[in-house]
Amino acid sequence: MAAPFDPKTFTAYGNAAAGHEGVLSDESGELVIKPCTAAEVSFYESALTTHPEFAYFMPRFMGTLQLQRTPPTDPTPLPGDNAEPGMRLKGKALETDQCIVLENVAAGFVRPNILDLKLGARLWDDDTKPEKRARLDAVASSTTSGSLGFRVAGMRVWQGEEASATKELLAPVEGKDTKVAELDQSENVLVFNKFYGRSVPTEDALSALRTYFVVPKAGVRPAAILPVVRAFADEVEEVLAMLEKKESRMYSASLLFVYEGNPGALKEALEAPPKSVKEEDDEDEADEEEDEEDEVPAKKSHALKVIDFAHATWTPGLGPDENILQGLRSVLRLLRKLETELAGSTDAA
Repeated sequence: MAAPFDPKTFTAYGNAAAGHEGVLSDESGELVIKPCTAAEVSFYESALTTHPEFAYFMPRFMGTLQLQRTPPTDPTPLPGDNAEPGMRLKGKALETDQCIVLENVAAGFVRPNILDLKLGARLWDDDTKPEKRARLDAVASSTTSGSLGFRVAGMRVWQGEEASATKELLAPVEGKDTKVAELDQSENVLVFNKFYGRSVPTEDALSALRTYFVVPKAGVRPAAILPVVRAFADEVEEVLAMLEKKESRMYSASLLFVYEGNPGALKEALEAPPKSVKEEDDEDEADEEEDEEDEVPAKKSHALKVIDFAHATWTPGLGPDENILQGLRSVLRLLRKLETELAGSTDAA
């Protein structure tokens, strides 16, 4: 059984590719503590009790905490936290003491490469004020959110052991030269903020996925990443097939991709014998009976989760959520296209 939480040990969570400010992590790095709404808690609880097949693709829900919103113990600004006035790179922290406690999907990876794809052309729910609806619709109509039903909300891509000479990437946003990516020199991670996704035209959406998956500087080449891309495509297909049968509305939800960016660790994880769902369930039960010191964490090649349910609800009688399904179909089509491209490359032959 885990020790009680000590909020004094919480620190700013540094692996978020997108989302709101104010997300924390516990001392072990295995949990994420995120400010939330009552609606998001309700959606997690209802998924666990009445939609377990969907809950499988959600981060594991550990419960809630009430915290006094004081600055975290680590005040160091993270790469991408600084921007020109009026050019916020992440969503404003929610003004609430209620937090949801979730598994850290990026835990257990040596070098987690993270991609957040925001789903849907419509990004607001029925309670959203008209001015915010207009603003979100304007963003959607000028980005791949409108044309494809998804856009890159953020990425974190490890650039290898050697110091990278990657220059800051700039793109015109609202008439200014705005950073869309910058290097976190402490970990040699290239951090792409929300303006990167807004600058990607429809015809370059596949190129954006390629930037995430193929990282020659880090030794992640087509042959190495092909099985991961194939596995992600298979899992997106599962999520799509499941949600085609569900009646829900999930505005501004995201697909979260994480894969092992260290080529040696990735090779080791891919060569490990696969586990069945039953074996994983048996291990989960055994974990509750063993001391944490005796646990040997399994090596992971990748993880896919659906996240961000502040504007999500089950809607019996209204049919499937075509808004989110459009995005999932586009993501699946591009992943299959990338899979074919990687399989046909000379490196993957």
